[in-house]
Amino acid sequence: MRTLDQRAVLITGGGSGLGRAVSRRLAAAGAHSVVADIDVEAAESTVRLVSGAGGSASSCRLDVTDPDSVAEAIDATAARFGQRFDGLVNNAGTDRGAGILDITDKQWHDVVTVNQSGPLYTTRQFLKTLGTAERSYPADIVNVISISAITVGADAAAYNSSKAALAMLTKIMQREAYEYRWPARIHGLMPSAMNTPMMEQWHLSEEVMMDPDTVASAVEFMLTLPPDTFVQNLVINSRREPGWPR
Repeated sequence: MRTLDQRAVLITGGGSGLGRAVSRRLAAAGAHSVVADIDVEAAESTVRLVSGAGGSASSCRLDVTDPDSVAEAIDATAARFGQRFDGLVNNAGTDRGAGILDITDKQWHDVVTVNQSGPLYTTRQFLKTLGTAERSYPADIVNVISISAITVGADAAAYNSSKAALAMLTKIMQREAYEYRWPARIHGLMPSAMNTPMMEQWHLSEEVMMDPDTVASAVEFMLTLPPDTFVQNLVINSRREPGWPR
């Protein structure tokens, strides 16, 4: 198994929720967490939490819907860390709960652009920074999808369909990584509901939602796998959700 020592990993949406949990866990394991978020204050708050626990982290502003912002953040990280920068966690996501008849064009566009286009922009730019030099280990890209990619619920058309599209995009990335011998492996992760700020609009009971750190541990696992393996798709569900035996 590979370690995280001395590695620099950029986490999108690192200012809160799962992104914050991933930033903290990876730093605790020896990585430098680059906490990227459109909300710079939130990103800096995560950095303070990491530093307070003895870990290493820095923040940067990143709007995953803007290719120029993506290029600026990822290129700056590559310039600072060089080959140490070999991890990207595509965690940034958004949800605007609304039914088909009620969702506005802006709500639809915002969700699809963040959840589907964002990982494309960041992955594309990250791969450009890796170059063609031989690497003893492949770099890692983790796409945080959602169990919503394979489930159906009312009032979540934008979120569910954007995550289903990301699931297919992840499969395509995995195929191209193999066909074109990318210097990176692509992992897919589908967690169920977590106790994060994004879930507040759904008013779920805390007892049925997972701790984000549980899912962050899966990200750590992916980043430390031997070089000849990858996680095609990992679904993490809570046994405490309605319908499961207690």
